[in-house]
Amino acid sequence: MDATRIPDSRRTARRLAVACGLAAFAATAWMSASADTEVYKWVDPQGRIHYSDRPPPSEGKLLSMESTPSGHPHAAAPEQRTASTASGAAPRGNAPPPPAATNPRMRETVDNDVANAHAEQCKAAQDRYTTYVNSRHLYREGPNKERIYLTDAELETERLNAKREADEACAGN
Repeated sequence: MDATRIPDSRRTARRLAVACGLAAFAATAWMSASADTEVYKWVDPQGRIHYSDRPPPSEGKLLSMESTPSGHPHAAAPEQRTASTASGAAPRGNAPPPPAATNPRMRETVDNDVANAHAEQCKAAQDRYTTYVNSRHLYREGPNKERIYLTDAELETERLNAKREADEACAGN
């Protein structure tokens, strides 16, 4: 018998161990891919709507929470989508279209939610701009929660930024 050759019984046992390991890995991957994912819809203090797989931070207000299968394309948060999907290009591969594209009522609901969120963001940006324009002094919080008042130049810059943000948020209204 050759010293470098593994006996048939040991080779069979090794193949069986590798096959079992691969089967266990495949089962684990399949189970994790089919697990449900929580999707949180929340609004931050600036009025922006967020979708996340994590609960909102303490300053955020939870609007809704849904449980969706993670294997579906619509379960990904908007910030996790690829640039081609976000830009409106068709997703690569043979992925089925999102369910909203086939359900007109759901599409209408989503369109209404988007329009409402857009209107809320526009209003919040306009309110922020109005506050900045009507304020004589603005401040930011320092590291010890103390008020640090802006200089006239900083105040003017913040007003300009608020106006630009309001214009961007209200574009298309």
